[in-house]
Amino acid sequence: MEGEVLRDDQWERLREFVPGGRKGKRGPRSDGRRFFDAILWLARSGARWRDLPEDRFGPYQTIKRRYYRWIEAGVFDRIFESVAQDPDMEWLAIDATVIRAQAQAGGARRKKGGPKPRLSVAQGVDLAPKSMP
Repeated sequence: MEGEVLRDDQWERLREFVPGGRKGKRGPRSDGRRFFDAILWLARSGARWRDLPEDRFGPYQTIKRRYYRWIEAGVFDRIFESVAQDPDMEWLAIDATVIRAQAQAGGARRKKGGPKPRLSVAQGVDLAPKSMP
């Protein structure tokens, strides 16, 4: 379960976007963090709504209903805009590999008088398999 939940610092960053009351007389109105964990579980597993573990996330109908309400309200759009402004460079990888090709490989014309491309197999050599009698 370690890789499937939001870290505390990630949740603090997203908490301001969670709609609804922050705290009522009996405590928070809903558990937004558990909802985010359910959405991340779905995204990582590729499962259907019905496959959500009810013991961890609650009834799948509740998660599905909230998901579609948040899409209509633009909550996810605001979250993505905020996250895109301050990217987390933890998983960034830069590859500086350079592969050079001959100019002809890119469609350029050969120079006049330049070396001609050689065939890798000499002309007139028998290419039949040698292992057969």
